Amino acid sequence: MKIRSIKSQDIGEIRELIDYCKPLDLHTPFTYWILSEYFNNTCLALEDKGFIVGYVGGMKSSSMDGVFYLWQIGLLPEYRGKGFFSILLDRIIEEIKEIGCHCLEFSVLSDNYQSINAFTNYAKKKGLPIEKRGNLNFYDKITGEECKEDIYRISL
Repeated sequence: MKIRSIKSQDIGEIRELIDYCKPLDLHTPFTYWILSEYFNNTCLALEDKGFIVGYVGGMKSSSMDGVFYLWQIGLLPEYRGKGFFSILLDRIIEEIKEIGCHCLEFSVLSDNYQSINAFTNYAKKKGLPIEKRGNLNFYDKITGEECKEDIYRISL
């Protein structure tokens, strides 16, 4: 097992992994290319025997001092519940501290209790405060869907 920065060659495999990790949104190959080229120090792959089995990625805010937004985290189903979620978060937190961030923010669908519990349990085990900071609610005219997510903050 190893954690490494993503590369443009990983785009197909990362998109496949994200597609398995519903309700995570699958974005365009170009989006993941941007992440691999411009944010690869905070977009990481978890590899097992040469295959990507986990992904975590995000970016430092340019408008909020010291804030990192965790955009996506996902693990293949057979790797869940085995501590790899914590390993990925530990590693991304190491990286974001190096770039001057003191808190990690993320959003979760309001009814995604599995994800909310995973982050809450992580923060509790690490002795880090976690708080619900607000919510996001908008209507997407293109898809005809309403998006309702809660925004959380873990202070580091």
